[in-house]
Amino acid sequence: MTQETPQGEKPNQRSFFELDRGEKEAYFAQATRKAIAQIHEAGFPTVHGDEHGIYELYPDGRKVYVDDYDEEDLA
Repeated sequence: MTQETPQGEKPNQRSFFELDRGEKEAYFAQATRKAIAQIHEAGFPTVHGDEHGIYELYPDGRKVYVDDYDEEDLA
């Protein structure tokens, strides 16, 4: 929903494609934080990674690391 000016005209808005790289990254970072918060509010974990590996982050802040596997393990 766009906000209208008192004259009934829509304010100047730029297309997503007109944003510079930093603005796009900030937009995606904000959207990602909001999505993670909504998932945690629903009681589900999200998946993240750090220098120790891949982990599930639970709403209570607990990290559960996922076991690594090789393609040999899949055969």
